[in-house]
Amino acid sequence: MENLVSQGFELAIFGMGTVFVFLTMLILATHCMSLLVQKFEREAPKQPVRAMTQIDNHHIFTIISAAIAQHKNKHS
Repeated sequence: MENLVSQGFELAIFGMGTVFVFLTMLILATHCMSLLVQKFEREAPKQPVRAMTQIDNHHIFTIISAAIAQHKNKHS
């Protein structure tokens, strides 16, 4: 009986060790990929943010209204 318990304990330790090693390697690989992406990533050009105007709101409203009308026509 003791032999069975010790084998179970060894199997549990081996399994947890395997998972620990795999997760550690996964974290290291993710960290290395993150560093590579940061190194080779081009910086996005900074564009000034423009304020929404009344014309933009009207244009968006028109687009949304057309989409709703198209949806109603499709499902009628």
